[in-house]
Amino acid sequence: MQVVIRYSKTALTSQNGYRLLQIQKTPTSRIMKELKSEQSEGHKPALGSLTLDPAQNNKLKGGFAKVIAGGRIVRPDPTQSELVRMVTGSSNAYQDTGSSKTAHAIAVLESVTANLEAGIGLVDKQETALAKIGGKLSEIALVLNQTRSPRSTDTDRVKSQSKFEVSRNQIRTISKETFDQTALFSIGPAKPVTIAVPTMNSWEGVSIDRVDLATPGLQTVDKGKVFGDGPGFFLDAGSIKKAFNEWRSLCIHNRLQWGLLVERLHGVTRSFEKFRKDRKWHVPSFSTKPQFGPLKRPNRNN
Repeated sequence: MQVVIRYSKTALTSQNGYRLLQIQKTPTSRIMKELKSEQSEGHKPALGSLTLDPAQNNKLKGGFAKVIAGGRIVRPDPTQSELVRMVTGSSNAYQDTGSSKTAHAIAVLESVTANLEAGIGLVDKQETALAKIGGKLSEIALVLNQTRSPRSTDTDRVKSQSKFEVSRNQIRTISKETFDQTALFSIGPAKPVTIAVPTMNSWEGVSIDRVDLATPGLQTVDKGKVFGDGPGFFLDAGSIKKAFNEWRSLCIHNRLQWGLLVERLHGVTRSFEKFRKDRKWHVPSFSTKPQFGPLKRPNRNN
């Protein structure tokens, strides 16, 4: 168990009347709980820190936040039909198809292809942003090693703390990057971006998760320091290693999502080629069961 030494908020008084500081050894898990309790009690986090107001976080739970329709990431419009709301979007190209079944099917397949390509673009930008964060974590690890060096002076350690703050602030800036006006990252659970993909007789929802940075290791780095009397926890090799492990897991999840989207894109391309040859592909209907919604969710079978 990792232990962090911190000053308590109370003070002791000696027999001579002098105030003494009380030092406690606090486990890292308890510190994370205290951070969450301080946020729930209304304490404002530091400007630009990787935190989210719990009241805002509660609004993100349940349902679809955004869908990709017509190649754009949009909020679903409840006044439109399921096909327009989740697949084609209210584009003029789809409206001009008229009553022709062939043109209608082609417009739907083209919209699904554009939606999957937009989803792949979103995941690709997430990968690029994660790579940048990994580079900044490497800089922080190097700064920590320089601070721990026996040859390092206090002047060198002050410079190392400044370098750490620059890298940490750059991670905070990267965490605010967007794609098509949609956040790439989240602090805590967030609603996914959903793509409707046709199967044989129904529509399935493929979700793209926002990268959740509210992990213990990354949050410790965000609230940490390497030297000085400023606020924050002193980082060590264990905390940096934990942050790297969590970052690596996020990168793996990102690649798994990319592979799933590419596989679905290949399937739609095969349907497109089949439709061009024999014209037998038809647009499936959406589910009418209110308890499951208009899209099937393959993850329910796991």
